[in-house]
Amino acid sequence: MIIRHQAIYLFIAASVILMELFAFVSCTHDPLFISEFDTICFEKQILPVLQNTCGISGCHDGGYESEGFDATDYHSIMKSVTPGDVHASTLYHVITDIWGENMMPPDRPLTLEQRTAIHLWIAQGAENTTCNETQPDTTGNGNNGEVIIPKDTTCFIQDILPIFSSSCAITNCHDAASHEDGYTFTSYATITSHQGSIVPFNPNESKVYRVVTENGSDDRMPPPPMAALSSEQIEKLRKWIEIGALNSDCPESTCDTTGTIEFSVQVWPVIQANCVGCHSSALASGDVNLDGYAHVKTYADLQRNGTPVLIGSIKHLNGFFPMPQVGNKLPDCDIRQIELWIAQGKVNN
Repeated sequence: MIIRHQAIYLFIAASVILMELFAFVSCTHDPLFISEFDTICFEKQILPVLQNTCGISGCHDGGYESEGFDATDYHSIMKSVTPGDVHASTLYHVITDIWGENMMPPDRPLTLEQRTAIHLWIAQGAENTTCNETQPDTTGNGNNGEVIIPKDTTCFIQDILPIFSSSCAITNCHDAASHEDGYTFTSYATITSHQGSIVPFNPNESKVYRVVTENGSDDRMPPPPMAALSSEQIEKLRKWIEIGALNSDCPESTCDTTGTIEFSVQVWPVIQANCVGCHSSALASGDVNLDGYAHVKTYADLQRNGTPVLIGSIKHLNGFFPMPQVGNKLPDCDIRQIELWIAQGKVNN
């Protein structure tokens, strides 16, 4: 039965491609055997894709329904879906108008796997389904029962923008004022504005990825004496490009501020991702070095008008130099965890 499901999946994926190539003219019927395919789970396979690619700030989130479409929940999404009828569903038309003027998302198409999953979900009745964590493998990729529908496990706002902000978008380099060599790395729009800088789905063809992985010091970015990106940062960048380089925003649904806040788990990763690029031993911008526990504790101990300098800066309070710079403030959860770590004694745990 698994082999049969794999064949059906490949047949449906091929049908999706054909319908996109011929603009729905030559294919007027849905693929056969829809009822025999495993049920597509809206909660875990459809909603995350639409939320992370469409339901982002300033686009199709609840506060800003561009073109009248809200991609934040089932009932809102269903305004653009006709259950059981793929061709009558506006949602499906716009995600398969590849590089057309009506394509959604407008900057990068969904992957074939994502488009196929949405096709199946609509054809199966577009129900608000919830599913188990695992289902039979329907992709033929041999993933031992795990559901394989790509979603943004690496997100631009949370994972990628901090790397550029800390290591590239700095004074005399690629901030808005300096824009060295014509490149500005302060936002998704500027990072992807140069042709070839970011090539979705292809890290090795992306100029940005090539220069951060360059072994020779003359061509490597960030250039010496700035520290090279860490292997973890490079892997995040590679993974983000590989899944489509989407302008994705994946805020945490909950903020864990219970119990002991650990420096190594909750504080240092935030400082390393957002601050060390500018404030390291090699490049102590503003004579501030935050590279490591001892240096972070120094600015957690140092106070101005009763407020730790570290807190005043990351909260962008009056009288403190805002860090990260205006427009890239840390998430409230990260700030609260650092506040609690200080209140709990600034332990190197």
